Amino acid sequence: MKEAVSSFDLIAIVAEMQVLVGGHIDKIYQSDDNFYLKVNLLGGGKQEVYLRPGKWLCLQEAREKPETPPPFAQALRRYISNPTIAAITQRGFDRVVVFDLETEKKYMLVVELFGGGNLVLVEDGKTVLCQRAQVLRNRQIKPGQDYDFPPPGLNPLDIDREEFHAKLKAGKGAVSRALASEFNLGGLYAEELCLLAGVDKKSKASILTEEQLDGFFTALNNLVVAVTEDRRPALIVQDGKAIDAVPIDLQVYADKERIQCSTCSEALSKYLDTAKGEEQVKEVEPGEDVAGRFQRRIQQQEESIKALKDEQVKCEFLAFFLFEHFQEFEELLKMVREGRQPKNVRVKSIDHEMHTITVMIGEEDSIELDYREDVNGNTQLLYEKRRKAQEQSAKVGAALAETKKEMERAVKKAKKTAAHPKIKPTKQFWFEAYRWFISSEGFLVIGGRDARSNESLVRKHLKDGDRYAHAEVHGAPSVVVKDGAKAGEQTLREVCEFALLHSKAWSSKLASGSAYWVTPEQVSKTPESGEYVPKGAFIIRGKRNHFKDLQVRVAIGEIEYEGHRKAMAGPPSAVTVKSRRYAILEPGDISKEKLTGRLARIFEVPVEEVTRILPPGPFGVKEAVGIDLQAGVR
Repeated sequence: MKEAVSSFDLIAIVAEMQVLVGGHIDKIYQSDDNFYLKVNLLGGGKQEVYLRPGKWLCLQEAREKPETPPPFAQALRRYISNPTIAAITQRGFDRVVVFDLETEKKYMLVVELFGGGNLVLVEDGKTVLCQRAQVLRNRQIKPGQDYDFPPPGLNPLDIDREEFHAKLKAGKGAVSRALASEFNLGGLYAEELCLLAGVDKKSKASILTEEQLDGFFTALNNLVVAVTEDRRPALIVQDGKAIDAVPIDLQVYADKERIQCSTCSEALSKYLDTAKGEEQVKEVEPGEDVAGRFQRRIQQQEESIKALKDEQVKCEFLAFFLFEHFQEFEELLKMVREGRQPKNVRVKSIDHEMHTITVMIGEEDSIELDYREDVNGNTQLLYEKRRKAQEQSAKVGAALAETKKEMERAVKKAKKTAAHPKIKPTKQFWFEAYRWFISSEGFLVIGGRDARSNESLVRKHLKDGDRYAHAEVHGAPSVVVKDGAKAGEQTLREVCEFALLHSKAWSSKLASGSAYWVTPEQVSKTPESGEYVPKGAFIIRGKRNHFKDLQVRVAIGEIEYEGHRKAMAGPPSAVTVKSRRYAILEPGDISKEKLTGRLARIFEVPVEEVTRILPPGPFGVKEAVGIDLQAGVR
């Protein structure tokens, strides 16, 4: 069972919370250790943030809002009345989230989600308020004292290939343990990396081969890309119970049922509700009689409703019978209260411990009365019993309706799964953390996906003997061709085409554009005096080698790389020379979602593998060889 949010969860959740930036915190609610921030959004509308220090953080509507807040919540309201949310950030890879708030003053609301957790309000570096005062080995949290963030752990998102290899190789014991502890990943994602890399989690880290180390580095980068760019949040279910809420598909849970959610906050919120018993889900095994799994539950719920309705009718009848024989029962109850033995032959039993008398009112029916009450009191007890049966019947009726809906969803999902069985992913290589293709001359080309990966690409992978390319269009990625000093003009032209097709030129539906390549020493992060270089951008000094009038086109085909089948997308000249069946695409009107689904079926790879290698779309089909995008393989 999930005990708290992970660092990977927080990457996704903090990204979703950016909609709150610019909004105002209207109210702060607290119930025990649970907090809710009610936020009025900048463009209108409202959202609520649920947080429990040491445990949880997500967007979730408040389940309870105490009218009188506890002292700590009252103090928070006094200090930060209607503050603007200026920023929401995660500290590196740590489970610490910071809300930058602005009123007349500037504050940080720090949510510590590790260990016992804490919620701290900081002004000018000093703790103003804290949920709990703490004196720790390397820091203290007390009002009036300087606030120190916890010492940062290793950030696996920023580690380069050589450092990753060395650190994992130096790990003690099993590789899963080394990944979990040394790389700050935790047990779940350590096990996931072992599955993705195809290495037994019990293998010793110290004896891993270079190929295995590369496999782990690739798997880690692919996880990062999935969490930052290709999230598929879901609730994970086993034996009818939710056991986790995850931001992406995980091989660890390949045999478990996934209930797809629109956001990570929704998945986590559903998990928390399920853990409290507010929602029930059921796992369905492939090939099983799906509807049959629910029929027993439906039958039990229908039988319960019938029994509760019978109970209501019986209570109403008995109350009416009491009034019809008011005087007789009043005398009977009085005799028992006074300790006299009733002479009524219909008295079945008297239980002095439970203060009840049971009277037969027919050949088989009986009525149980509390002899401490008179007839009116016992009538009220019967009506109260009828009311509770009505309420319970309504609850079971709602549960029955939900069970039927759940069965419909499960049946629908089973049919969909049967029609479209899950395709196993192809072997993953380290460079797939980036955009990539193999040039027509056989050179590996890799490109950034965003500002962060542009920085990582140049810092980790641009070496002497490589070449760097960039398109002269806004939003173009940094592109590196490995061993590019040995590449011919054809490869260098393809590299420039690659930089262009992954720029804004595609979404702008440009027909052509230009790009250039340079040597590594011409690429710099150091600005001239008075200049500023934003994240993901670089300064190019010296002569640029231009290719002009490059067509904005991409080809996708099936290739073989190091003995493994892969779908590859890149400049047409690079793909067509390596693939017997391919499609050449250009900016058009076909949505990316529709096209990638067709291509995934044609090349028999997961949709995610196709989505990640194509530009943003939409597309037009310029040419198709060996395939029919309407009907599949010719």
